[in-house]
Amino acid sequence: MKILQGSIIALCLPFAYLDLLGGIVAGIWLAILGRWGTIGIGLLFYFTAIFLINRAMRPARLLAPPVVYCAKKGKTCELIFFSALSNLFVITVMTAWCCGVLFMFVKDTAGGSLIPLLIWSYGVATGPWAYMASMDQDAGRGPGTVITTFLAQIAYVIIFLMVIFSTITTIQALKAFAGFMFVGWVIQMVIVYLMPKECVLR
Repeated sequence: MKILQGSIIALCLPFAYLDLLGGIVAGIWLAILGRWGTIGIGLLFYFTAIFLINRAMRPARLLAPPVVYCAKKGKTCELIFFSALSNLFVITVMTAWCCGVLFMFVKDTAGGSLIPLLIWSYGVATGPWAYMASMDQDAGRGPGTVITTFLAQIAYVIIFLMVIFSTITTIQALKAFAGFMFVGWVIQMVIVYLMPKECVLR
């Protein structure tokens, strides 16, 4: 488990640099193009995202007590059930947020602004999730958020490369992103299933 989490954290570093450096470059690029409104909206969304996402995630937190109870009592089936519901809600919110941000920023790409808009939207979409994942990691809450955030970052980069080099519809983008999130959901369910076994082996 720790090896998996460490590997994912190491792989997240390039995406962290893309978020930081890419955001600076894209911001300057958009400023040169005179897209001050886009910059302002991006900053507003970025700095209010954690509040908005936390509000949207409240239903998932209602499932936390049953998850903790089942984990303590060793009820594996119930643990997997409640964890599956909680994680499914989280990846749904993540998919809606990231795809919503992508569509909001790329709907107006006049004046050769597609590439900076895509890079700018990447930071707005995935940056808040990366921050929350780092908080969960520091709090010792397990690799769940780190895994889903990592896959969301990969999905976002792949989608904006598809937007640049091919034709992709809104539905196709949603399906592609949801596919990566489903992989993250499966990985988390495997981790939840193995956790009681690891505790027994210890």
